[in-house]
Amino acid sequence: MSFTNLINNLIANASLLLVGLYIISRVTKLGFTTKLPVRRQVTISFLLAGLSILITLHGVLWNAQADFQYGFVPLIIAALYFGLPGVRITYVSSILVLPFILSETLLLITFLDYTLAAGGSIVYMYVRERIKPTRDIRIVNAISLVFISLLSMLNFNNYDHPTIYFISLSAFILIGYSAGFVLHIVYGGMRKMQRSERLITKYKEAAFTDALTGLGNRRRFEEEMRRVDEEVFIGPQDVALLFLDIDHFKSINDTYGHDAGDAILVEIGARLTQTARADDMVCRNGGEEFSVLLSDCNLSQGFVIGKRYLRQIAETPFALPDGSVIDVTVSIGIASTSEAKVVTSTQLIKKADVGLYVAKRSGRNRLGKWNELKAN
Repeated sequence: MSFTNLINNLIANASLLLVGLYIISRVTKLGFTTKLPVRRQVTISFLLAGLSILITLHGVLWNAQADFQYGFVPLIIAALYFGLPGVRITYVSSILVLPFILSETLLLITFLDYTLAAGGSIVYMYVRERIKPTRDIRIVNAISLVFISLLSMLNFNNYDHPTIYFISLSAFILIGYSAGFVLHIVYGGMRKMQRSERLITKYKEAAFTDALTGLGNRRRFEEEMRRVDEEVFIGPQDVALLFLDIDHFKSINDTYGHDAGDAILVEIGARLTQTARADDMVCRNGGEEFSVLLSDCNLSQGFVIGKRYLRQIAETPFALPDGSVIDVTVSIGIASTSEAKVVTSTQLIKKADVGLYVAKRSGRNRLGKWNELKAN
């Protein structure tokens, strides 16, 4: 085998490794973390074993006595990302399959390659308390390459051309370490992207979340109303909107203090969330006012759900921080896109707000709708 062919095969094997790891990460949605469920860790470890075997089959055969290949690198990946269970599964799976596809001489050398790589990875994990794959992958890869290089030197007498051997070994180490360095860059970039996505999601959730109750805030409510304009009014399904306001909340704050008022707000939010269906949206719009957007719901269905909220809040007293309990009620206004005169989210909001006013004026602790204003 010419030196040029050796270099071409080394590059091809490194490419095969990177492509295989990319495919595995996409197929399994690998998050590069040991916190993945055990079942997914096992699945990915088996796939890494398959990748290591595939690379072994297409490894660079230097001569009849020695074989250098990148089959051990997936073993290192499993060790770094899934700890000891991952390296055990990948190592054992590979070793069990290899005897059926490799000759005795090649099997022995490959077995030593895998064992040294796995052993080096495990020892390195024990030495380091915290593993950071995007950095440590280069180090463990380098350790494995050193072990395998030392192993190959034990067979130096079997090589016909020492000069070619040293040149080829140098190329193997250079490209092998370069492959690890590329993995470091690729994985590091992917982890940074994932971290950025998580931060963006976290900040976005914070921007749309009420700090006290954990519900959606007014910004989230307005976002949902835009979605109603874009999707609901042109679709077959209706939605209903409930506006809820805590009765005599200022008096509660004045009598029991703001800590008691906050506790009631939190409990109201919890009760609304408990009663809400999976697709409903509960928000705290501000102060003592809440909203519930009922998906796939017309006006009559909304009345049934609204009365359920009234009962749930009124029938169970609220515990205050000082240990005392008080009764709390809410007034609710309702409107729905199923009504003929509601054709925009602005009208939906206005009608629900008028319904809340009707409920308040009619005595509180009740459900009101906008077209009852004249009747009252």
